Amino acid sequence: MKYRILTVIIVLLTILNMTVSALGYEYSITPSDNFTFAKQGDDLTQIAKKLNMTTDDLNKYFSDNKLIYLAVSDDVKSQIKISVTEDEFSKKVNDISLLDDNALNNFAKSLSSDSSIVTNNDRKFVLVNDTHKDSGGIYTVTQYITICDGKTFYFIGYNDGKDISKEITSVFKTFTLNQQQSDSADNNVFSIVIIIGIVVFSVIAIIMVIGIIRLKIKDYKESKGEKIEN
Repeated sequence: MKYRILTVIIVLLTILNMTVSALGYEYSITPSDNFTFAKQGDDLTQIAKKLNMTTDDLNKYFSDNKLIYLAVSDDVKSQIKISVTEDEFSKKVNDISLLDDNALNNFAKSLSSDSSIVTNNDRKFVLVNDTHKDSGGIYTVTQYITICDGKTFYFIGYNDGKDISKEITSVFKTFTLNQQQSDSADNNVFSIVIIIGIVVFSVIAIIMVIGIIRLKIKDYKESKGEKIEN
């Protein structure tokens, strides 16, 4: 009986630990040699030194701003950030390619009245470009915004001056973002394994119930002093 119970537990754990390849996203980006970069989860020591920050502070900055990527030029005058957020709108849209022209234009206007739509590596982005001035001088913030995998992605470039720098645009041209589809073949195999697991579990459960009933009958007969037949 102990072995049967152990078998049931193993089957259940096997079924519960199996997961279907879920939808997700993948991205790639190739900055020039002039940039030091780090992805979410990387060692931030080198890039933190360049920004005159502690690794703890930079890790917190990544978390607070939902960053998945950060690149800083050698002169620290240009930065590239990629952040990811999720809300009801992004989850409903799922992918920007599903928006028709009218919906896409409305989305762009909701971000900025001075926005435009650009295409990069077969993906549409809303481009928002602003110039700011502070104690450090004039700088430009360029945002390329898209929706993928139910999330909103912000490719943000910072550079000195009133216009987008060639460094920012050249790096953006290398940026690819795609939604990963689960493998149908894997899903079929997964479904078959699940069905087999359920069948095996059902058979073992029935055997266990029969064994328990027999054990109860045996105990009852023994308590009555009846002869037990094998």
